[in-house]
Amino acid sequence: MDSDMSGGMVKVMVPASTANLGPGFDVLGVALNLYTEVSMEFIKDGLEIFVEGEGVEDIENDQNNLVYKSAEVIFKKIGVFNKGLRIKIKNEIPLGRGLGSSAAAIVGGLLAANELTGRVLKREEILNLAASIEGHADNVTAALNGGLNVSIFDKNKVYYARKALEDDIDFLAFVPQEMVRTEIARKVLPEKVDFKDAVFNTGRTAFLVSVLIEKKYELLKIATQDMLHQKYRAKLVPFMEECFEKALLAGAYAAFLSGAGPTIMAISSPENSERVLKEVGKVYEERGLLYRAYRLKCENSGAQVLKAPSFV
Repeated sequence: MDSDMSGGMVKVMVPASTANLGPGFDVLGVALNLYTEVSMEFIKDGLEIFVEGEGVEDIENDQNNLVYKSAEVIFKKIGVFNKGLRIKIKNEIPLGRGLGSSAAAIVGGLLAANELTGRVLKREEILNLAASIEGHADNVTAALNGGLNVSIFDKNKVYYARKALEDDIDFLAFVPQEMVRTEIARKVLPEKVDFKDAVFNTGRTAFLVSVLIEKKYELLKIATQDMLHQKYRAKLVPFMEECFEKALLAGAYAAFLSGAGPTIMAISSPENSERVLKEVGKVYEERGLLYRAYRLKCENSGAQVLKAPSFV
């Protein structure tokens, strides 16, 4: 099938996400209201990629670009020969900071390419492809679906349950200047863990989902505790525990590593957010570390198609 089949441009918007939430390693994800916007259209020949916003110096503008590579998965799967492609990326999500930038790029590329070629694949198929590319399902499921997602990735298929979260909690992201690649953050994890640690996290993960659903936010401090990954990743984020402590003392419900880090995420009531932002910020400032703080909400809409060509 030739790529000349399509006229016009597709534009999609995909949210950031925070994964794990402490104990839910590779299982829990929440979409957040920072976005990657991807515009895509077929051109006569060649590959044109334009990037603006976050990561403009780090995002590739060639065939190694993750949006492009993800789009190619769609084209190959449905048999479209891509003569030429133009991609424009407007990105708000910090790269390599544990806020789902790669998941947003993958979902954006897959979703845009699917729309561009006549929406051949269902969103469930896009989700399975996204998880296969990413290697795990937590961020991509949240990015595609929005809300809080509990997901598992088994034999190239994603199974998930989703719940919208209300605006009565803030997600406060403390994003340091230095990035930590996910592959590096995974290498510090042990191949085996103690049985008691596995039991600890199983209980906390189940409890955390229940706490969020029932809005018993005062229990989040206990529910977000973790024994499987954060203590090992502390060497990559040496001030992690102090940030957690300062956040809780300032009135946050919980604090944890966002995904693989190095971003520290706190959950707070809107009333306490400014105090938490100030007190945790002091940890960075006292060390002379550059950082940015974001006051975010759960994004319940998930990935959206903003513009799509019409097919006769």
